[in-house]
Amino acid sequence: MAWAPGAHDKHPACLLIFVSRLGICLPATRVMKQQLSNNGSTSTLRAWIEIQELPKHIAPVFRIILGGVLAWYVTGSFDWAVFALTLLSVFFIADGSFISNEYFDYETDSANATRLGGENQSVTSTGGTRVLVKGLIKRKHALVASIIFFLLAMPVGIILQFVFGTGAWTIPLGAAGILIGWFYTAPPVKAAYRGLGEIFMALAYFILVFTIYYTQAGLSWFPVAVASTQLFAVPAIKLLREFPDFEADKNAGKRTLVVIFGKEKMSKLYVILMAVAIVLFAPAFILSQSLFALLNIIPAYFILRSAINVARGNWRNPQGLAFSCRYGFYGLMFSPLTLSLTFLLNGLLDF
Repeated sequence: MAWAPGAHDKHPACLLIFVSRLGICLPATRVMKQQLSNNGSTSTLRAWIEIQELPKHIAPVFRIILGGVLAWYVTGSFDWAVFALTLLSVFFIADGSFISNEYFDYETDSANATRLGGENQSVTSTGGTRVLVKGLIKRKHALVASIIFFLLAMPVGIILQFVFGTGAWTIPLGAAGILIGWFYTAPPVKAAYRGLGEIFMALAYFILVFTIYYTQAGLSWFPVAVASTQLFAVPAIKLLREFPDFEADKNAGKRTLVVIFGKEKMSKLYVILMAVAIVLFAPAFILSQSLFALLNIIPAYFILRSAINVARGNWRNPQGLAFSCRYGFYGLMFSPLTLSLTFLLNGLLDF
């Protein structure tokens, strides 16, 4: 499909409303969790909420929005039913992935005493939710739940492809997402245990943007060019977040790239990957030819601060490492949002 922006439907601007509501929903989730914690009879329900890592669903949601905005920008149309179903399937796959990772990472999470965030759980924590480590949920129940979530995504993909006619690649792309999410920690692949975790994560988030675009607008190079920065920023952040888990991963036989090559070499790789990620914001400037592309300076700033801090060797102390992880994470989270705003605002202006 050629890129030829024409008349633009204003409805995708509602995606921004959806983003703003996340700021309301997530604090509400925390309040709900606090209320549940005050009632001993609901501690299991609270544990099930925690193990799904709901705040971390923001990451795939922002990339879903990016794929949707890019499709609208190119075609001038947007199918909300397709978007809603795709969002639902991604939620199921993400939940299945998060919970299965908790199950298969049980040993390394149990031994992890140096995780970022300590015993607290947040989007910047490492080492899992510790729900299974604390025995709040039986491990076998978590495994069954993860499989159920993956299975729930399958009929949604079938409906998208055969009822809504989203294209022959819909099911294969969804299947790729499931396989990446499952085999990230599950045998026999166990990607995260064999130095492939960073590649799996990069592909997962990149495929997500491409899939959302594909279900709306078909095959195109356009989302590949715009989202290319994710192919380097995602594995970079994953790499740095493995630093505090080094000892636990090593003792549990989890051969991450940091365990295989050491922190010194991987700190240099982190800086290189983040430098490339910053350069790859350029396609947004070139393709949009809009001043709105300057919004991408925001994530580039956070990424640059993180990379400079690592280059200076400040990752060697806990405070410096936490700073770099936090700023790198902010850059990674903001990048799909500012890329979305670049093309959404530019498209509305053309309209």
